[in-house]
Amino acid sequence: MLGGPVQIEVPSARAQDLLDSIFRVATTLVRGDRASLMLRAENSTDFVIARAIGLAEDVRTQVRVRLGEGIAGKVAATRRALLVRGTADEAPNGPSRGYYRTRSFVSVPVVVGDELRGVLNVADPVESSSFGDSDLETLEVLAEHVGACLVQQDQDEVLLRLAETDPLTWLFNRRHFDRQIEAETNRALRSEHLLALLVIDVDGFKSINDRFGHRVGDQVLKGVAAALTQAVRLYDVPTRYGGDEFAVLLPEADTEAAARVARRILEKAAAAALPGVLADTGERIRLSIGIATFPRPFAEASALVEAADAAMYSAKEAGGGIRVREHTFGDGPRGQLQARGSARSEMAPAPYLAEPSRLATAELQLMIPADLAAEWNAVVVGREGHILTVAMPAPSTVAVDALSKASGHAIYPVYSNGPALEATRRRLVPS
Repeated sequence: MLGGPVQIEVPSARAQDLLDSIFRVATTLVRGDRASLMLRAENSTDFVIARAIGLAEDVRTQVRVRLGEGIAGKVAATRRALLVRGTADEAPNGPSRGYYRTRSFVSVPVVVGDELRGVLNVADPVESSSFGDSDLETLEVLAEHVGACLVQQDQDEVLLRLAETDPLTWLFNRRHFDRQIEAETNRALRSEHLLALLVIDVDGFKSINDRFGHRVGDQVLKGVAAALTQAVRLYDVPTRYGGDEFAVLLPEADTEAAARVARRILEKAAAAALPGVLADTGERIRLSIGIATFPRPFAEASALVEAADAAMYSAKEAGGGIRVREHTFGDGPRGQLQARGSARSEMAPAPYLAEPSRLATAELQLMIPADLAAEWNAVVVGREGHILTVAMPAPSTVAVDALSKASGHAIYPVYSNGPALEATRRRLVPS
């Protein structure tokens, strides 16, 4: 069972603070109206402005310097410092000439080992018409300190990744999950988007460990991790929560989107390559997956985890597959547990119910006879294949059977407020 949050210590921002300090020192010692620290953009040879003084915000965010372009670009290309005393015809950065008061400019490369990481620039001297050799020497020394800060920053990032990565599966670990669920639930509340959570348990894992040993068990966990990695979306957060438990945070996902990911996980896990000793027995990886969403119906991160965890245990008790802890308006804020796409079920999951007045359409309403819709105050709010999601004021097996027989579709019932359903149904009845 998933437990409470784990407190972690995030690597300090010391490198960033030092970088800010060095940049301020550079502009204090080499006095200029304008200064910039350009760093190489990720996955690019271009340079962008990471820190600046005296430059307009649009210039800071839009300027990109290519190797060989302007003085800063030439310094980057040659890796040699350059002092422009103000007699040359060149402008500090070619097209950016109009931003500068004088032509005097100091530019030095930031090199770490054999790797060029950036360029430190100061322009428009305050107290004279031109920068001198002492300014150049000062900036070169400070560029070395900038390089040291970048190395420290890289090391901090590596340590953070290691601290938040499970060493066996290379998925995120519990520490990262606890940070992300807080961030994502806060973002979901601000943006009014749903956040889904999958809680996943490996069925029969203890038996595998007992019969075949922990080495085989570890290979099974790696197979599950590979299935998660292949099945999740780019911005999802696949996590090894601990032991044989996994979790996946799915930003901006309702239960239908989460169920699709869960089905892909089941498919990938079932097809995963297994150790020979396990494959020879005819075993395959079997999972139990629980799904819950936030902030409807669960308005707290802890309740979201608890609900998905409970759904996972329900799936395990049913023999594996997927269960969804889903909101039903008639049952209040705790909702109820709905079977969804079990490993043994041939029925695809029906769409997630938000508000009938928003989801229902006249076209969907034509899927059931109008007289039965009126008799049971039923509204069709979704369709997937041969399954209709039908909202009704209260549970009724008689109504479900009647609607299914008359429409020729399997009925997935959910429950909502009677007067609201009546108003929606009347609005959708064809004139």
